[in-house]
Amino acid sequence: MNLLKNLRAASPLIAVFSAIFIAVLLAILFTQAANSSPSQYVFERNGMEIKLGPPPNSTDIPLDTTITIDALATATITDFHVTPQVPLTRWYSEVTGPLNYLYTYYPAQPLQPATVYTVSATVSDASLSWSFTTTAELFKPSLSYLLATNALWIALSTAVSATAIVSLAVRWKKTS
Repeated sequence: MNLLKNLRAASPLIAVFSAIFIAVLLAILFTQAANSSPSQYVFERNGMEIKLGPPPNSTDIPLDTTITIDALATATITDFHVTPQVPLTRWYSEVTGPLNYLYTYYPAQPLQPATVYTVSATVSDASLSWSFTTTAELFKPSLSYLLATNALWIALSTAVSATAIVSLAVRWKKTS
């Protein structure tokens, strides 16, 4: 009985915590990006138009860039490699046109400054290879990068703080 009474009393605070946490987390995730998107270069191989990013032989590429391949939806992309090796946190595909998919590869950490990276992949039996060079400047995370990479902790601390404030306000109202 006492447990049920305590649970009923805590339910508004649980609702406040949940609402604030979800709202802040989604707001950050939908508006901030940890990586910059490269411009693309249109390349033709075996009669198929493929867009590559960063463009071949490009320079001063940001250290937080993604690597992209935009090809026909029926194209299969295999043997994706970056040299020097770049660990990836994930890759994502999305529809970019009636018949195209954009494959985006996300490095696990910023790329090294002033480094030539070579990307190779097989797109529907067509071997591709291109290189780009990163900027010589050291990585300076933008506000968007910091928000995106810390979204969970920001949402959690905001929800805890808001819940504590509401709890204190409810207590104060009951005592006055």
